[in-house]
Formats: sequence, C-alpha cells, structure tokens
Amino acid sequence: MAETKRFLWQCVEHWASVKGDAEALVFEDTRLSWAELARQVDQAARAFLALGVGRGDCVACISSARPEFVISFLAASKISALWTGISPRYTVGEMGRILRGCRPTVLITQERYHNTNLLERAFTFNFELASIEHIILIDGEHGDAPSFHTILKKDYSDTASLYEERLAAASPGDNALLMYTSGSSGNPKGVLHTHSSVISNVSQQHTLYNIHKNSRILLHFPINHVAADVEISYCALFAGATIVMQPDFNAKASLEIIEKENITVLGQVPAMYILQLREPSFHLTRWDSVETFVWGGSPASKEMLEALHRICSRTGAILVTGYGSTELCGFVTATQKKAPFPVSDQSTGPVYPNCELRIVDEQRNPLPPGQIGEIAVRGPVVMKGYLNEPIQTAAVLDAAGWYYTHDLGSLDKEGNLTLHGRRTDMIKTGGENIFPFEIELTLESHPQILFAAITAVPDDVFTEVCHAHVMTVPGSKLTEMQLLSWCRDHLAHFKIPQRVFFYATLPLLPNGKVDKLKLVEINPL
Repeated sequence: MAETKRFLWQCVEHWASVKGDAEALVFEDTRLSWAELARQVDQAARAFLALGVGRGDCVACISSARPEFVISFLAASKISALWTGISPRYTVGEMGRILRGCRPTVLITQERYHNTNLLERAFTFNFELASIEHIILIDGEHGDAPSFHTILKKDYSDTASLYEERLAAASPGDNALLMYTSGSSGNPKGVLHTHSSVISNVSQQHTLYNIHKNSRILLHFPINHVAADVEISYCALFAGATIVMQPDFNAKASLEIIEKENITVLGQVPAMYILQLREPSFHLTRWDSVETFVWGGSPASKEMLEALHRICSRTGAILVTGYGSTELCGFVTATQKKAPFPVSDQSTGPVYPNCELRIVDEQRNPLPPGQIGEIAVRGPVVMKGYLNEPIQTAAVLDAAGWYYTHDLGSLDKEGNLTLHGRRTDMIKTGGENIFPFEIELTLESHPQILFAAITAVPDDVFTEVCHAHVMTVPGSKLTEMQLLSWCRDHLAHFKIPQRVFFYATLPLLPNGKVDKLKLVEINPL
C-alpha cells in the first residue's frame, strides 16, 4: 500500500478499491470482502457519531478475536475517537480497573464468554460508570443493548455534515489505540498510540514478516494484545492480506485451520507452538502453505526450534523473531532465519530502519557492544505515553524521545540485539547478580524441559535465592535431583535454583508469557 496513507482506516478503503471482492476477514462461517469491510467500518463510524461519541472519547470492546473488533477499532479511528480492546477472559475486577481508567462512552460486548455472562457485567459497569452512555451487543439482541449488526443497518444521513467535519479535522498524531499492559508486575497501564505510531511500525514490519496482498494470516490472540491489534490484524490490513480469526487459541483447532485456510503467515508466542507440538496431529499437518513462522514474547525452546527447522528444511519457509513491546507498537528489531540455522542463536536482529536502539547503564549512558544494559529505543513507533499517568510516563520517556524499556540486552558489533531478561527481574544473591533469563534458557536446553520460569524468594543468608518452575515433555520421569545436577554442570554455583517445582502446564498471562505472580501464589513460602 502506498506510504502516503496517514490514517488507520485508509488501508481498508485502498484495498476495497483495488480488490473489493477478495476476502479481508474470515471468522467461522463469515467471509467478509474488502468492499463489505469498508462499508461496515464507514457505517459503524457514522453510528458512533449518532451515539454521541466525541473527538477523543473512548470506545471499549470486550470480545474474543472476531470481525467486530476490527470494524469497531477502525470506525472509532475514523472519527478521531480512541479504541481499546478488553479480553473476555479477564475477571470482573480486571475489567473494572481498565474501564475506570479509560472511561468509555460506548461499551461493545459479547453476550457470553463460556460460562461468564458478559452482558450482565456490562450493565453493572454501566451502573457504576456514568461515562458509559451506550452498550452494544455483538452476538444477540437485548432491549437495553442494541445489536452491533442492527446499528450497521440504520440510516445515518443526518450525521453527514459532522462526519465530514470530523474527517477534515483529523490528524495522524491523534490518539487512536489504547492497549493495557499485561500487568505481570502490577496493575496494567494504558499505553496510548496514534495513527502515526501504528503505521510507522507496520510499514516496516509487513516486509520483514513477508506479509503481502496474497498472504493469509491466522489471528487467535486476545484483542487487548499488541499482536492482535497491530502485529497481526493491522499489519495484515495494511498489506492487503486476509485475516483468518480463531476466537481463542486452541492447539488442535489451530492446526486444522492452518490446513483448511491455507495459512501463509503464522505468528505465535513459543507457548502456543509448544502446545501444538504436543498434539499428535502436529506431525500429520501439511505445512506447505506456510511461508513465514514468527515468534516473540519469550525465547524459543530447543524443541520448538528443532521442530520448525525440520519443517522449514522441507518447505523453504522462513523463521522470523524480534524484540518489541506494547509501548513500541510491537517489534522494533527483527531477524529472518532460513534453514539450516543454528538453534542456539538467540539474536533478535537489528533495529528497524526508522528507529534507533542503544544499550545504556543505570545512569542512561550508552554502553559499547558486548556489554549488558537497559534497552532504550527512539523513533516514530514509540508510544505517546501512559493514559492519565504523567509521572509513570516521565519515568520511561525522556525529553529527547528515548523510551527506556526496563529490558536488558546487548548489541554485537553488527548491531544485532540479544536479550538478557528484565532489569526488574534481576536477582541479587550473596552479592552476585543473577539474570533469570539465563537460567531459564539453560533449563529449557534440557531435552525433557519444555518451559521454565525462575522466581526470586527472600533468604535470610543470601538476601534472595531463586526457585525454578518447569514444564516437562509428556511422559517424563525427570526428578528435582536430576535437574539440579544438570544445572551444576551448566551454571555457576550461585545461579543454581534452590528448589524445582514441576507442572503439567505453567500458568500463562493472556499475552502467552508465564504468569510469575501466579507461580508465587501456587507455591508460597
């Protein structure tokens, strides 16, 4: 798509004019063409205007991955409103904290999610928050909540003048997307992105991911996640690709969809690949359609890389990984791997051409190649800030535009980034600094370990010591003593975990990362 497009909705209008009858969105039995998607986005934008959504107001959507989230996101952006997605998996408390933070004018919701009555929750939030003026129901009808698809059929000709005024006043720097961080280390923060920051990211990413107008990409992330909102859905829309939606990640079902829908780009976190590997159908799946495998969010295990290496060696597909965050609108580094490649290589590649990246010490002074420090990024992809949190914003964004990530990394002489965990995760034991990331990689190099997580616990002698939490391959008889012996052969003595806990499945956050707070709850001191 031409780089002159400055607003999020323009990509849909562009591809509707180029290939209007082609598939844009696929969800269960629904197949939405580009022309129909453009019509529904336009109609939803007019509906929001008629409902009184003002410039800068928030539209919130509680939903799994389905077409209504994309339509409402683009429609809100078209009238200079802000959109946020909320996972239906969240508890009532988690949803409430987000809604009290963003104070939406319109709340769009599914009626139910498994056994959870989301509509009932929506009415409770409506009673608590005066900002919520309208509730719209995605998948049904209710007297006090009109259907999303019903409002798309109404006549909004009386909003024509206001609609044109809103379009004329729009700016690429307007707030468009609000994503709440996972809350792995506390309450989630609302990350604000503009039209410009989203487009600046995907204009680089779609080439690196090999996403083009003939691509078909699978989306099964929760809609609060940057992968769902930007890296997969908007990147695909920008490039003219087809998005195939699965409401939730299900390992067996996703393998079936890959074959049925001829998926060409598969982007997942390592946990998803590992769960697919555990399915008997993984080794029977035809992978010939897949041109690109992408992973991020955490390092890949040896088993995962070896399995993908076998596929890529046969089909010629490429592997892509990188480094990024919600605050950066997704990846800002990327590297492509073609078989044969060393599975031990943990590099995430060089920074995007439109960004800068450096490694800094605790005083934020740049460090030379090879030294570990905090990763700092500057460029048009950086967030505008945290919603209503000026102090927290100032703590990570300086006057020169550098965003300080709290992630630890090092650069080689060619500018390739290698990750070393979170600065805030560093464990201090007996005067030594331990990076959990290093221990987790060592544990995952054991042939019977699929996943590993390290947590810190207080210690009267050493201040802190580490505990290991591991998920083994099915049928493993590995013991704590055997694994600790493995650690002694591969780690310095002060890095060896004091305890090892075994799990059939590790608890995960909605973004696919291990929920370390939950591990501490499961195994209290």
